[in-house]
Amino acid sequence: MPPTTEYSFTATFPLPLEEMEKHVRGALAKEHFGIITEIDIQATLKQKLNVSHPPHKILGACNPQLAYDALNENSDVALALPCNIVLHEKDKDITTVSAMLPSVALKPFKGLHVQESACKAEEALENVFDDICHLHPHHSHPHS
Repeated sequence: MPPTTEYSFTATFPLPLEEMEKHVRGALAKEHFGIITEIDIQATLKQKLNVSHPPHKILGACNPQLAYDALNENSDVALALPCNIVLHEKDKDITTVSAMLPSVALKPFKGLHVQESACKAEEALENVFDDICHLHPHHSHPHS
């Protein structure tokens, strides 16, 4: 699927976050992305502020080879790593999955290998979204 907004891939699915997360993790693994960070926004806000917030997670995904290639040329690329995949269950059993486009995240960083890595990472993330959209054809693109 092409990018949904100027800065992201985004699609909404008729599934709870927990179930959608399994599909996202599987699709990321097929593209050689590992999850190296995980932030449960709902749990953190409950713990820190004692506020209710719908299920909301950030998965920090990394393709080690692409990250290594970019970092070797420009170590400042670490400022934009890992790729964040956000899952947000705004309504019960309806989860939005989104990811910032690597071409947007890495645009400020100089280096041919950096930009090549951004393009390869973006193609891989597009494959991830194609995969999860294929698994669940009843998804929608939010209006931007």
